[in-house]
Amino acid sequence: MQRLRIRRIEEKSLELCGGGGAQQPSPARIPITIITGFLGSGKTTLVNRILTGDHGHRVLVIENEIGAISIDHHLIDEERSAAASASSAGVVVLKNGCMCCSGETPGSELERVLDKLLEIGMAAGAILPFDYVLIETSGLADPGPLMQVLWRREMATSGFYLDGVVSIVDAAHAMRHLRPAEAEKQVAVSDLVDLSDSPGALEDVSRAVEALNATAPQLRTSHALVGAATLLHLRAYASDSALELRRAAAGGAASHSPYVSCVSLESRAPLRLDALQSWLRALAEDRSDDVYRIKGVLALRGEPRRFIVHGVHAQIHGFAGSEWRDGEPRASSLVVIGHRLEGLRLDESFAACASDGESQAALTDAGECAPCEEEEAAAEGKKRL
Repeated sequence: MQRLRIRRIEEKSLELCGGGGAQQPSPARIPITIITGFLGSGKTTLVNRILTGDHGHRVLVIENEIGAISIDHHLIDEERSAAASASSAGVVVLKNGCMCCSGETPGSELERVLDKLLEIGMAAGAILPFDYVLIETSGLADPGPLMQVLWRREMATSGFYLDGVVSIVDAAHAMRHLRPAEAEKQVAVSDLVDLSDSPGALEDVSRAVEALNATAPQLRTSHALVGAATLLHLRAYASDSALELRRAAAGGAASHSPYVSCVSLESRAPLRLDALQSWLRALAEDRSDDVYRIKGVLALRGEPRRFIVHGVHAQIHGFAGSEWRDGEPRASSLVVIGHRLEGLRLDESFAACASDGESQAALTDAGECAPCEEEEAAAEGKKRL
């Protein structure tokens, strides 16, 4: 049954990569933001505010707990809700153009989300009735599998793309809630952390969150009072989002969690791309379950452009960013967040990517790293780790 479930998810994932049956009339693609957080952290309160807010977006919210979101009756567009539910069951349309639905199909949370995206996309025909997607995970969910699907290379041909992951942390209970591995991972993979205000505990919680994820900016709010513009269009996986990484990595606190490590790696010497490819490949092959998130802006030998790396478990992609400015130090910063990572070994093996080698790969015309297929290079990378 497990093998069949994995096969179904792979088939649905590839179908989503092909557009999900709905072709956009313009090159614009629809961003997806994942809202995660432990039980009782305030995810539903935040999603309700976005659903009913006056922000100009037509947001589709996919929630995984049926009936979790309560919407005032006067905000619902009855006519459009009836029309939407005729083609996709359980869809509620609001007067501001936003939509809400539950992942009601059987199977894992990941499979339910894929089913709903495909179902709505195919029912919509040529033009989708929304311009943004929010996926609210359940309190005990690991967002990693969903992130892997949305960040896979084949999604470049899809009408959707992963914009970012927002984690909600209830500061009043966070020091107790952050103990379970699920809660720590929800923070570790996030691109933005929303801390609900709690006098007296907030600074301790902020330091604990920074230790788990030094690269994620923190918001301090009360009762989810935050504008939609702050949470949407994060562009967390775009090249320009990594430019502030060096400052975050340098100031990152060391994690003392038994579950999650946040390791900051730096090199002042330019890296060889072929060595870097081997190192990343070995990391993905040997520690894919343990590496939750990778973010980096790197300086490559003989390359005038920054090299940007983003990764979720085994899905690690690299591409060329903007050019280094004249006089700017060309140093590399990479943050690896994962399960019980050995910082010293990672630091030593990463530093070896700057050592002299016999060959050097080059950036392709598309701006991505050359294919990492050679078995010899993979073996070399494993030895480094």
